[in-house]
Amino acid sequence: MSEDSGEITGGGEQRPSSAVPATTLEDDNLLSLMLCRLPAVPPSLLRASLVRKSWHSLISDPHFLRNFRAHHKKPPLLGFFSDNLGIIEFTTVLGPSDSIPAARFSLPLPVHPGCCVLRSHHGRVLVLNQVQRYFLVWDPVTGEQLNVAFPPALDGKMVFILDGGVVCAATDKGHVHGACHSDPFRLVFLGVDSEHIIACVYSSETMAWGNLFSVMQPPYVLRISYNCPSTLLGNSICMLLIGEKTLILQFDWGRGNLALIDIPSDAHQFDASNSGMCHFMITPADDIGGLNFYFLSTFSIYVWKRVFNPVGIATWVLGNTIELGNLFSLKPTMRLSILGLDEDNNMILKLTDSVVLTVNLESMEFKTLSTELPFSFYFHPFKSFYTPGIRASAGHDDVKKFPAGA
Repeated sequence: MSEDSGEITGGGEQRPSSAVPATTLEDDNLLSLMLCRLPAVPPSLLRASLVRKSWHSLISDPHFLRNFRAHHKKPPLLGFFSDNLGIIEFTTVLGPSDSIPAARFSLPLPVHPGCCVLRSHHGRVLVLNQVQRYFLVWDPVTGEQLNVAFPPALDGKMVFILDGGVVCAATDKGHVHGACHSDPFRLVFLGVDSEHIIACVYSSETMAWGNLFSVMQPPYVLRISYNCPSTLLGNSICMLLIGEKTLILQFDWGRGNLALIDIPSDAHQFDASNSGMCHFMITPADDIGGLNFYFLSTFSIYVWKRVFNPVGIATWVLGNTIELGNLFSLKPTMRLSILGLDEDNNMILKLTDSVVLTVNLESMEFKTLSTELPFSFYFHPFKSFYTPGIRASAGHDDVKKFPAGA
């Protein structure tokens, strides 16, 4: 028989020579390598698990799921969380065939103006209840929730929480953030009292808060840049303070250091409260401990890098300028704002009409996401590995199966 006419299988059925060889389908090692290359979007593994019982058994195996995450290295961007009067909402950014129903990631909360999403990192969401003085650590994939009361050192004190985050504490080689469902975490917050900026870290391993760090409030800081997202830099978190003088507030919980850093002197000053638009972004630089400062002006992004001279004095150096108008079509009437930065170095932008764009700051590749965001000033990107029908339980290596349509 010629190759063009196909070949006869053991069961007497004819199949094209381009089909996957039967030996591959029967070899778990080869099949595992093949399935690991499926897209990391939620339904891909579920669809593959329906092909054969043997595929379902393999895909449900915790060892395969670890290999799948390790192969992709970075979790996909699933959508955005926002809050409106205490109601937490999820908006998917995936296409119609891959999208996640908003109800799947719902978090029923009482309507309370003191309740809001702070940030989302490493597959977990941090919710703040300022009035009742506690944090809620939430894993939307597993549904696991943990309430953490404010540190005892703040009892009886008037404290306003500025920002925070919950980050995975796992340090094992090859660990992939975004699949941290049972790994220990650190809850970090930044706040202010009448005179000080304060910071503290909670450990899920010890179930206790660490030392309280503080620095005097500068007299010229008038308000906090809530619209501009904070940034994780290794064991540090950075946020912007806006006022007569704009500053970067950096808390390095690894070294126990809380510091105020000037932004570039020639950077434009911007009122972050204006229409809920953010034009600033802080990112990690290539070298350890380095910072990049991005400023979005109309359709141009100016980039400064913080460098140190031989005696350890830091200065900002203006680097390149990214012309967004050269990357995609923009009308003069359009307005852009910055929503955040993901782990793949993609800056997430929002157009005036709520269309979401991403621009990779290294390759300059861009794409438009298949979504329109609801009305809100604050959006929090959510990245995680998630497979409908193969839902991770609180145990990292355990899986809990449920109907795909549940």
